[in-house]
Amino acid sequence: MTATEQGPVPDGAARPGLAAPTDGPAGPGTAPPGGPVTAPGTSPPPDDGAHPRADAIGAVGPGDAPVRARAMRAGSVISEAWRNIATGTTRAALLAGVLVVVVGALAVVDVRAVVGVVEGAREYRDAGASVQILEAAGQVDGARCEALAAVDGINAAGALRIGSPLRALNFPSSELTGHEATPGLLSALDRGQVAGSGLWLSADLAEALGAAPGDSVATDTGAARVGAVYPYPDDGRDRVLGYAAVAPVPATGLFDSCWVEIWPVDPETATLLRTALVADPSSEAQPTQKQLNGRLGATYDASAEFADRPTRPAPVAAIVLGLALGFVAIRLRRLELAAALHARVPRAALTWQVLLETAAWTGVAGIVAVPALWWLAADAGLPADHVSTWVLGMRTVLAGAGAVLVGATVGALSTREKHLFKYFKER
Repeated sequence: MTATEQGPVPDGAARPGLAAPTDGPAGPGTAPPGGPVTAPGTSPPPDDGAHPRADAIGAVGPGDAPVRARAMRAGSVISEAWRNIATGTTRAALLAGVLVVVVGALAVVDVRAVVGVVEGAREYRDAGASVQILEAAGQVDGARCEALAAVDGINAAGALRIGSPLRALNFPSSELTGHEATPGLLSALDRGQVAGSGLWLSADLAEALGAAPGDSVATDTGAARVGAVYPYPDDGRDRVLGYAAVAPVPATGLFDSCWVEIWPVDPETATLLRTALVADPSSEAQPTQKQLNGRLGATYDASAEFADRPTRPAPVAAIVLGLALGFVAIRLRRLELAAALHARVPRAALTWQVLLETAAWTGVAGIVAVPALWWLAADAGLPADHVSTWVLGMRTVLAGAGAVLVGATVGALSTREKHLFKYFKER
């Protein structure tokens, strides 16, 4: 019987020679439109929307999520950093040189400025400008004057008066000015000197006599032992002790003047010299107070000079330059870093690698700066000043080095894989 003889075919029914509609569930051995053929007894693979090669190229994963990069071992990160340094990829030598020149120069300039302040203070004290003298003939109590050395800010104090003239047999025609002084006066003339028993000679007189501490000098009163030689150059200071022999005596009785060395210079402390006076109504002479040497000014405020030095912001400048140097050093390698991120290198591992490379050349610059600054700070004089000046210079170096590491980290974290082709075009 033909199809027409069987009557009309219902809608949706299979016609002879045609496949059954596929709107319903596919049976075993069938495949959905456009999908893969499945074998009987197996289920079709899930359609998760992922590109078949997403895993291979590292682009996207299930649900368009980025494929997670594998973690790198610490040893791999270190070895990769070392290879970059060894092959010159890091530009370690160049960047270390730039850091030494830029940040090291700031540290050197600051150290020299501090050394200048220290040298200025030393010159001021060596010239006797920090010594104050109260003159009042026969009105100065020796014991009170010596006691001023116990006051904060007064480093030495001693009284002086005219003594008997002295004639050295080396110069029989020349009469030497003789003085008597309490023991504390020598420290005001020459800081830190400890005298032996005997006369104190000025350096000029000792040179003329050919005498040194411990020697004996023949005088018209007998042999006199030299206990100390004090410096007293002709640099503007009062010449009262310029060519004199001073005999140390106990701090008893009255003297003509009281000498004190005040450091730091403080006008209020200088007024305490008046406490050594003994009132003498019969004396018409008025007490006077003066500097031993006024050539360098009435005062020298070392603390103000240090605080107001123009190089004080050196650490701040080092931080700014260090941040810029660290950022630029990594930014120049943005194409390399973006490519590494595209190759599924973890960002954390890449950042640590960059930090290790940066720390290497920063450390080399620091190693160069340490002895250089130590040598420059040696001009500060005393060991305490030497160390503190060096520490100030190293503060600038460390500030710059730390800023370099921060700048490098920012540079690494600001590099984006999605900008890979942009970096490629900008290379």
